Amino acid sequence: MHLMVSRPDRVAAALVVDPLGAVGDGGEADLARTLGERVSKEAAARAEVLDQRALRGESTAEDPVEGLSLVWPGYFAEPAQAPPMPPMEISVTAYSETFASIHDHLARGTLANGLPKVTIPVTFLLGEQSPIPIEHGRASAALMPTAEITVVNGSGHVPWLEKPGCVRLELDRLRSRSG
Repeated sequence: MHLMVSRPDRVAAALVVDPLGAVGDGGEADLARTLGERVSKEAAARAEVLDQRALRGESTAEDPVEGLSLVWPGYFAEPAQAPPMPPMEISVTAYSETFASIHDHLARGTLANGLPKVTIPVTFLLGEQSPIPIEHGRASAALMPTAEITVVNGSGHVPWLEKPGCVRLELDRLRSRSG
């Protein structure tokens, strides 16, 4: 969404997959609450401690990976059936600065003010059971005159894993809209 606003000359169409939204807090509070509800209380509490440490830029490189592993199942429509988390590395600096930037742009209304000017074909692909409730994606899409919404039934935040082929299908539809 930021690229569409900041460099519209570089984007011909966009598929926005289950994002934090562009208005209010973008759904960040709902995301945290829902993830906390979908995992054990102990896992949620430990993940919160690790997340706060990472957001302050005070954690080890392992802390954000551990935190994500604790809430990983909560990103899926059926947490008990979540696939194993793939091996990954997370930069503490990038993580903390990304969220600082998100908070800054939400406070300044960067997307809320810029997205109404976007006229390219845009599709929001939203997981029906994402921990980021679909109303946040819908509110962002409503800002753009050409945006369409596809809700993936039975999917959480990672629809390409839960419903293989759904991203390709939407990319093909988007390409047909782009001409």
